[in-house]
Parts: sequence; C-alpha cells; structure tokens
Amino acid sequence: MTDAANKAANASAEGLRVLFFGHDCTESTVIKRARSLMAQGIALTGFMFRREKLNRGFAPPWPNVELGVTADRSYARRLLALARALPVLARHRGRLRRADAIYARNIDMCLLALASRLIAGRRIPIVYEVLDVHRLFTAPGAAGAVLRWCERRMLARVDLLVVSSGGYVERYFRPVQRYLGPWFLLENKVRPGKDGLPAPDADRQPAPGGRWRIGWFGSLRCEESLALLASIARTLPDRVEIVLRGGWPLAVGRDGMERLLAAHPNMRHGGEYRNPDDLAALYGGVDFYWGLDFHEKGANSDWLLPNRLYEGGLFGAVAIAARGTETGRRVEAEGLGWAFEAPYDVSVARFLETLRVEDYRACRGTVLAVPRGRFVETDDAARLCALIGRMAAAGSAEPLGRKGWSEKTG
Repeated sequence: MTDAANKAANASAEGLRVLFFGHDCTESTVIKRARSLMAQGIALTGFMFRREKLNRGFAPPWPNVELGVTADRSYARRLLALARALPVLARHRGRLRRADAIYARNIDMCLLALASRLIAGRRIPIVYEVLDVHRLFTAPGAAGAVLRWCERRMLARVDLLVVSSGGYVERYFRPVQRYLGPWFLLENKVRPGKDGLPAPDADRQPAPGGRWRIGWFGSLRCEESLALLASIARTLPDRVEIVLRGGWPLAVGRDGMERLLAAHPNMRHGGEYRNPDDLAALYGGVDFYWGLDFHEKGANSDWLLPNRLYEGGLFGAVAIAARGTETGRRVEAEGLGWAFEAPYDVSVARFLETLRVEDYRACRGTVLAVPRGRFVETDDAARLCALIGRMAAAGSAEPLGRKGWSEKTG
C-alpha cells in the first residue's frame, strides 16, 4: 500500500466508533484483532464475555463491557449467557445508538450484534468474522440443518463477512450457505509487538545432535495430531525430538499428557508462551512445525490456514502438512515445506529417516526468501478498517449493496 493509500485508509477509520463483540476478552486472537483495529485509529469499545481458562489476569486496554463468564463446549451455558447479556446491552442503549459499526467475532457474537441493532433502533453495519467453521454447522441431521438455517438468516443481515482462509468461502459459505455477499480475507498473520519482530536466525544449523526437531505450538486441541507425533517419536527415538508449547491438550488433560511424556523421552512440553514475544525463540529452536489438524476432519480442519503457518514461516521453520488441505496446498505451492499422504505418521517418519541436511537447507532457504509481508500483518487491518469506514458512511440510510466492498469480494 502506498503512503497516500495508507493515509486515506487511516483517515476513513480515524475516530470510528466500533463495538467489538467477542467471545473471550482474554483470548489471544481476540486481543490481537482488537489491537489491530485500534492501531488504525478506531475508537473501540468491547462487549465481551470472559472464559476463565488462560490469561486470567488480563485486563483489556480498551473500554470493555463485561457480558459474563462462559466455558468451552458448554453450549447450554453459553445460550443462557447470551440471554443474560441482553439486559446488559439494553442498559448501554445509548452507546449502541452512537456506534458507527459492530465487529462480531463468531456466530454467538453475531447474534448479539443483530440484537443490539434492534435495541439501538437503527441500522448499524455489522461485520461478521469467522475463524473456524464449527463441526456442528457441517454435521448431518436435524441439528446441523437448524444451525445452518440460523446462520444463513444472519448472513442475510450482515454487511461484510471476514474470513481467515479463502477455503471457508469456496467450500462452505458459497456452496453450503449460498452466501454471495461481500467478503474480506484477513489471514492469521503475525502482528508485531511494541518492540517489533526480530529477524530469523538464517545461520541456524538443522538437526542439532542428529535429531530433527518438530514443534507443535498453540492450541493443542487435536487428539489425533498428538497420537501421530507420539507414534513418530516412538518410531524414531534417536532421530526426532517433539517440542510442544501451549496449554495442556484438552483431550488428554495434564495427567494424561504427563503419562505420555514419561513414555516418550524424546517428547517434551514447555508450557504456555507469550505471543508474539516468544515466537522467535519457539520457531527458531525447531526445524519443522506441525501443520496438520484433524480436530474437525473433512471440514474446518481441511479449510483453515492456521496461525503456525505464518509464525513458522516468519522465523524460518519448515512446514509438515497434510496433502489435499488448504494448508497443504499453500505449503506446496509456495515451497514452505512438505505435504504428506496418510498414514501420516508412517509417511513423515520415513521422510525424516532419509532426509538429507542439504535438502532441508534448500527448503529453509526458500522459506527465508519469502517476503515478510506474506507472514506479517502490514496493510491488512488498514484495508479492512477502510471498508468499515465506507460502510459506516453508507450505513444507517438503507441496506448496503451485496458486492463491491473488497477486492476479495466474491
């Protein structure tokens, strides 16, 4: 983006009053998005729930209206929490009426955003951001059909859909939900901290001690990935080291994880980490990062582009991905690593057993040569905020047009 375009984008966003509806004010990606919007000059107010899981002591640096406490996978409690939030919204009717736009993170929050528009009594533009398509929305049967119908009704009333992967639009929103409206691609790129981001260590030697190091960092929610990594560790005890960082995997819990680590001396869990502060040390300390996900196999797991694709690429780690997924296609198309066929533990173990250091170095060189803007947030948030500014300018008079807001519009 040119300096003139940056100025124009900032001018259109400066001072916009945006209400951010978030499912968890302590969650790292919610914090990242809120800070990205505020960095563009948006006057952001949060209407957010809290989940007492990680980052419990976090106090949002933006004005925040607490909507209550919710929990993972507790859908009945979440519905009750949404109902309890309605009187809170009503008490803030004046703030709702003054809003230029609402940014809603996931379908729960989109429902509250639509309710807020009714409470305010005016047509406030709504941006609906989707980072994952939950398995319930792709499930067969009556429950899945009802949820898809509900989301379809919401999609007809929002003004912009924001997705982190084009696969969501191509494989779900267009063919399944028949959504033909405007959408914006906002990938899970790394947002620099206040001190910027260090450069990767281009001279790092691969396979220290003769062992290839594979890192799996972030939300360790995929039980199948954990089992595959354990299988690789067993197959190559002297050739592979598995490094895990993040919360304890929900599927096995802390006790189960400790038993797994005790049975596999070449696996270790280093606990939680700070994002983006610790990313350079994490990815700079491994040869590969685990880019496979089976948490919602055949649907969301096949369509997503995970945070680790950008974090790993930025700091020179090489991807291990599944062929045929959105991540695998990106990895193979851009030379960011290798993609494998099932059975993945067998394929990866055989590959690592025969991988030559010079071939690894060649691949890592390709990753290091990728422009940083492919992995780091640059003008992405500015372009999104410019669109929100245009929607706010068009906003309350009549329904917005069904196309044309973004160069990513379908």
